[in-house]
Amino acid sequence: MNKIELLSYREERLLSTEKRQRYYEELRSILLKRKTKVTTPGALTIAPRLKWITGKIAQKVTDVLAGGEMEFVCDGTENIPNGAVIFACTHQGIMDNFVWIPSCPRHCVILHAKDVNKLLILAQINTGLILVDRKDVESRKNAKLDMIHILLKGNCIRYFPEGAWNLSPNKLHLPMSFGFLEVAQKARVPIVPVVTEHTYDTTRDRERIVKTHIRYGKAINVEMTDDLNKKLVEYEEAISTIRWELIAEKGLFSRSTISNMDYINYIKGNLYNLELGNKSLEGENSCIRGANSEFYKFHHINNVLWDEWGNLCYTKESKRLKDLRKMHGI
Repeated sequence: MNKIELLSYREERLLSTEKRQRYYEELRSILLKRKTKVTTPGALTIAPRLKWITGKIAQKVTDVLAGGEMEFVCDGTENIPNGAVIFACTHQGIMDNFVWIPSCPRHCVILHAKDVNKLLILAQINTGLILVDRKDVESRKNAKLDMIHILLKGNCIRYFPEGAWNLSPNKLHLPMSFGFLEVAQKARVPIVPVVTEHTYDTTRDRERIVKTHIRYGKAINVEMTDDLNKKLVEYEEAISTIRWELIAEKGLFSRSTISNMDYINYIKGNLYNLELGNKSLEGENSCIRGANSEFYKFHHINNVLWDEWGNLCYTKESKRLKDLRKMHGI
């Protein structure tokens, strides 16, 4: 293998175990020597030495984005194995990286969308970023190769398998593909599932986050011969279980007990954060598998007009949503 030749997962599965082993060894040998293409300078050299100050900066940014000081809880760090790992994290919004950076005992390079507010990128530059254009094939390929290189060098990666913000208070996670598992398989590193759960104050216009709880789950090993579809289910079950536990610890509510204005404030807060991050609902939806399905639309934030009392204005879409709610008894 004189140059980098990435086989698809389907093509890899057609190889014999011996040939696949040889392919992986040759790929690792090349990628160890390859220079990163879409990773910020100093991510593997300077950034690890700046972890303490990077954490302090992240805490300050968190307070600004949250609209004041907030309560922070972190547990499960004993589940982090030694050596390079991929922290595969849920993604709920603009604050996720900033609250997470101080919580993680390890230096991590973060896989980050390129098309966001440049100030947000600058605020995280000290930790090291792999900047990817999610809609560009070559950019995604270079990001994957950079990640394998970084992991082979003994560093850790933070990865959002959902690929977009999960803005639904009901949906435990968004649909996802197993790209992060492919990286783990090729780099021979485990996956650590991480869930971030926010608690909101929705009594004020454009809600604010008052508490964040981060929980690290037990590591998931990915072997060369593993079926990645089954491994993806294992990961999905892990983060769903953790998130359900965190939601249950906060207390369970039915939609009928939440006032319209509380929910509208929650929506307005998320729409504001999308704008602050230079994002849009349409842009996020384009990066989510199955975003146009009825189930996803129903549980996601629906961009439907409302009046000053928080009631949905009459449109065909609002009628459809009300009919769905009535059908499912919620």
